[in-house]
Amino acid sequence: MIFELLALGVLSALRPATSQAAVVALLRAPDARRLLLAFTLTGLIVSIAVGTLIVVAFDGAGNAFGRSSFAAAFDVLAGVAALAFAAGVKQGRVSPPHRAASKPKSPSRITTRLSHPSARTAAVAGVATHVPGLIYLVVLNAIAAEDFRGGEATLYVAVYNLLWFAIPIIALALAVFSPGTANVYLGRGAAWARENEEWLLVTSFAALGAYLVIKGVVALA
Repeated sequence: MIFELLALGVLSALRPATSQAAVVALLRAPDARRLLLAFTLTGLIVSIAVGTLIVVAFDGAGNAFGRSSFAAAFDVLAGVAALAFAAGVKQGRVSPPHRAASKPKSPSRITTRLSHPSARTAAVAGVATHVPGLIYLVVLNAIAAEDFRGGEATLYVAVYNLLWFAIPIIALALAVFSPGTANVYLGRGAAWARENEEWLLVTSFAALGAYLVIKGVVALA
């Protein structure tokens, strides 16, 4: 369980996403440290709270349909969805985040709003760029499938979120301790991610989909 959680957390942090563009934009703002703190802290608190509620909902569904059967069936469905997404990106039917945001006359709302951000805007962006997606639901399903006591489930949700927010956390640390290098390092990382966006998305979601399908089918069998 813990190894799966760590792997999915790292995948969520490193895969191309709009949150990376938001972090780079905030780093260029005059008061980067305060804005990044608002972005990271608000996003973490809301995401952990939402994740905990979803775990409770998944646990209820598991009790209704059978905990192991529900978790396995969800893994199969999520795996198929991940494979379909990877195939869509590869065939050009699905536009990756940066490619979609760079289309003419379709500027990113987040990038536009963060051109002159306030702390409130940064906080809202922290939540908006970390809406639970497929990978998060897979993580929450795995947590709900375990027989955790008390706040253990919330602890695992928090661990995943800390990994998911690794980029803004690192950016905040750099802005505090090495502000001169923060833009350089994060800018280079973001540029590399944009250049390799399609390959990263296809590879990561194809691998994730294959893993989930196999895991779910084995569990159902």
